[in-house]
Amino acid sequence: MRPAKVTDQQLYEELAGIFRRKGYDGASYSGIMKATGLVKASLYHRFPGGKEQMVNAILSQVDKEFVNYVLAPAFAEGNVQERAKQVAERLAEFYAAGKRWCLLDTLTLAESKETMSHARSSMEFWVKAFARIARDAGVPRAQAKKRAQDAVAAIEGGLVASRVLQNRGPFLRTMAGLAERLTVR
Repeated sequence: MRPAKVTDQQLYEELAGIFRRKGYDGASYSGIMKATGLVKASLYHRFPGGKEQMVNAILSQVDKEFVNYVLAPAFAEGNVQERAKQVAERLAEFYAAGKRWCLLDTLTLAESKETMSHARSSMEFWVKAFARIARDAGVPRAQAKKRAQDAVAAIEGGLVASRVLQNRGPFLRTMAGLAERLTVR
């Protein structure tokens, strides 16, 4: 039987889904093969470094989406409140209104220094984007960074609470209050 043909985008989406649901250690090769429709040889051909390379490829793909779309308004010109609201809307879209789990939450449970380093860089960029919004609203630099870190913590907590409680409310309320959290002096 000939292996399935899967585009890079389809492959990343399927891999991201399985790693979101199962985490690094829980994502077995049999589960990955079932989710992607690829045989083990095809997976190793695309990812000779195994699961760790898959995870870092997924995180790089998510990084691109965050830089080019989700967090892009933070670095744009214009009304800071509108920019903050646009980021909140895009985060809600990215996380499917709280239905989609965060990869940083599930992947950082593994004891991989490379994955943890990549995740740390990703989250630091997220904090930088939020701090930029706060500074543009006139919040002093040190306070802007604290607000940014607290906002990321609230979003991540909202995602976990929404998953565990099977209720999107915590995440959606966090998104609704993001602009105010970052910009009100």
